[in-house]
Amino acid sequence: MIRINLLPVKKAKRREAGQRQILYMGMAILATIGGVIFVHMTYTGERDELLRGNRVLQSDIERFKAEMGDYDKIKGQREILIKQKKSIEALKTGRTGPVFLLRELSEILTPGKGPTFDHVTYEQTLRRDPNVGFNATWETRRLWLESFEEEGKKVKIKGVAKSAEDVAEFVKRLQISVFFADAAFESVERVPGPAGSVKQNNFTVTATVIY
Repeated sequence: MIRINLLPVKKAKRREAGQRQILYMGMAILATIGGVIFVHMTYTGERDELLRGNRVLQSDIERFKAEMGDYDKIKGQREILIKQKKSIEALKTGRTGPVFLLRELSEILTPGKGPTFDHVTYEQTLRRDPNVGFNATWETRRLWLESFEEEGKKVKIKGVAKSAEDVAEFVKRLQISVFFADAAFESVERVPGPAGSVKQNNFTVTATVIY
């Protein structure tokens, strides 16, 4: 009888089976790691995309805020110009003196312009008292007129200003003008603005016209 030793064969099969199991486990681990990496990369890409979108959205919001701010500023300036134009038209309608007085008021309240004055006398006065000079950079849109009444060359001017300093600058320009004399405050009253806006100053100024 021939005897065959099968033990080495069984051992070899068991070793191969063990190796296959290790291989399968390794492949499973690699597949799991690959899946985790894929999910992480996908999540990271989506997060980065959301962050980019948020930055773009925030930039748009800031730009719109800036544009709206400019719009509100321009709208406010336009409304003041309309009020000034209406004031001048009302003065023209009810005028009793020469038209050059109204033109002088218009020049006094025009940005970049000012009163008509004797330059030699003005310079001499400035050397004696620098405080009497008018402010050439004054924002004239901060003040507008509502009425101009004249009787016997005495005038009473009523209007509205953003501050008492604006009224003072207006009076100073009248004092310098060759067409007005004895310009002075009669009253300045601080009152609430329309629709709950910032307070404003209703004023009355008197002067003597020269013509």
